[in-house]
Amino acid sequence: MFTVCAVLYGDHEPLARKLLESLEDNRHVRDIRLGLNATSEASREYIHSWAARNLHRHPIYIYQPRENANVGKYPLMRQMFRHGNVAERIMWFDDDSYVDPSAGLDWWDRAEEVSKSRTQVGAIHTIFQRSQQHKVVAQQPWFAKKPINGRHRFKFITGGWWIAKSDFLLKWDYPWADLYHNGGDSMLGELMRQRGKALASFPGGHQCHCESCDKHNNKYNAPVVHINVGGRKGRRGIGVSGEKYVWADGNANPPLNHQNFELEVYCYEV
Repeated sequence: MFTVCAVLYGDHEPLARKLLESLEDNRHVRDIRLGLNATSEASREYIHSWAARNLHRHPIYIYQPRENANVGKYPLMRQMFRHGNVAERIMWFDDDSYVDPSAGLDWWDRAEEVSKSRTQVGAIHTIFQRSQQHKVVAQQPWFAKKPINGRHRFKFITGGWWIAKSDFLLKWDYPWADLYHNGGDSMLGELMRQRGKALASFPGGHQCHCESCDKHNNKYNAPVVHINVGGRKGRRGIGVSGEKYVWADGNANPPLNHQNFELEVYCYEV
């Protein structure tokens, strides 16, 4: 069983519809948790009405910052993971990812099977570390002295969609309080490497639409979860001013003002 989580942003109601409609009517979901980050009134109305229509399937929780504040992806994610108990596995969606309408329960069966014995499953990518990130990684409590330097290339699962074991994430306090909007996926990949956990793909079960994957025409014919349908370039920096990566300036303890927000939690359940 999965706890399914997603952050929905801004005035993108069509994205919200596509994602939420793809999550209906399946036996693998224990509960659904939706974070609303500076969403438009139309998006909020749709999300709440969708939750009311689907509350008979499983509990649905909506996390809405007061005054509709833009608090960033990872602060909301952090709150969502720590509200009550999560299932053994968390399945994460950005709002520009969704399960193919033709997938049916077979896709969910395969997702459950492939993630059963893996710590994290998804679409594997790489990216060069930025600025002083390597120095700050070496200061973290999860650092296990596996070599890292200024030329390091992070291997990670793209943050648009993934499945991970919740006990591993919570054990290492992920997402950390100093994550805001970018860089959380590559840092999770480094945490996995440092702690000796292998990343796992989902053969034939996912399709990433970032520029790199589209350029290399990495496509599957089987029903898939579509990831990053907005394209990395088109969605770059949503919710922030500029491209901000965690610890890129080498500061291990940046200001945490983005964590100080009031949250309203709505619970839809029978």
